[in-house]
Amino acid sequence: MVREKRFLVVDDSGMVRMHIRKLLESIFASVTVHQAEDGHAALELLDKEKVDIVISDWNMPNMSGEELLYEIRSSEKLKNTPFIMMSTNDSRDFLITAIQLGVTQYIVKPFSANELEEKIHSCIGMLNRRREKRYALPQHVARLTIDKQTFEGTLIDLSRTGAAFTLDQFSPSFVLYKVCTLDLIVPCNRSLDKSSMLISGLNGRIVRLEAKDTFHPTSTEFQGALYFNPVNMKREVESKLNKLIKLLAGRTPDYINNE
Repeated sequence: MVREKRFLVVDDSGMVRMHIRKLLESIFASVTVHQAEDGHAALELLDKEKVDIVISDWNMPNMSGEELLYEIRSSEKLKNTPFIMMSTNDSRDFLITAIQLGVTQYIVKPFSANELEEKIHSCIGMLNRRREKRYALPQHVARLTIDKQTFEGTLIDLSRTGAAFTLDQFSPSFVLYKVCTLDLIVPCNRSLDKSSMLISGLNGRIVRLEAKDTFHPTSTEFQGALYFNPVNMKREVESKLNKLIKLLAGRTPDYINNE
């Protein structure tokens, strides 16, 4: 039995809220849609009701979507709640700002039911991946290749279905849903000149981008998450990944508890 999905739609326009409610009801067979006209009303509702995903407009009176997101990410209870930000602004700078603020997904008004469904399923996939066991890796270098450009960062954790990474500098090459190649490298003697390749050619789709420090406006560090599609994974790469996960599974101190 599929559990009912619970949404909170936040927008100062009652017509917009009603439109999104109808879209959600057309997408899901069983859905509860709470509504709020601004950030203050949204926080009051979140204090009383459990919500799976928040869908909020950016520009609102009293408390904007940006301020609401800040409060949610600052809350121990709510900080991991998926947050879809709506806006009429489709510029890349605006998208980067949204990522730095910690949005889960960003959608440009007006949007179709299919576009909204894609964003929601990405959020649901993120929630499902959080339930899977993830393992920390000691000082592994994450080398990501996008559009023939290579970036080096640090791997945060790894699972059979994805990985999380951090990079020092955000690049416009990193776009949600874009496919990139991940190589895992083990530095020897703290030098990449003498290093051991652990896994090469691990293809993943970018499903999350956010600032590493959402409370520091000048921070350029960001973190992201990849989803590995087992259908498209090469057999030898999948074999190496499974062996590594099996190895890490025996190191219980490095298991990351998602609860």
